[in-house]
Amino acid sequence: MEESVRNAYIKFLSNEDSVLGFYELVTHSQVTRLSNDIYCVPWSSLAILDSRQVEYSFATEEDLTNAHPIWGFAAAKTR
Repeated sequence: MEESVRNAYIKFLSNEDSVLGFYELVTHSQVTRLSNDIYCVPWSSLAILDSRQVEYSFATEEDLTNAHPIWGFAAAKTR
């Protein structure tokens, strides 16, 4: 049985963090961008951002109230 994946909803703290963080998540994990620059990522992917010193904060309930999916990416699985 597949282990359930918990998601974290985050906002990057600067444009530079957003560019670097999004790149790292697209190439090494998965990410879905919601409206209002909120990103949905697997909880385990936060370690990638932390290791690259990408600054982010967790989205608040108010942030998520009007957030809608824009697009998502998943890393290609190597065989």
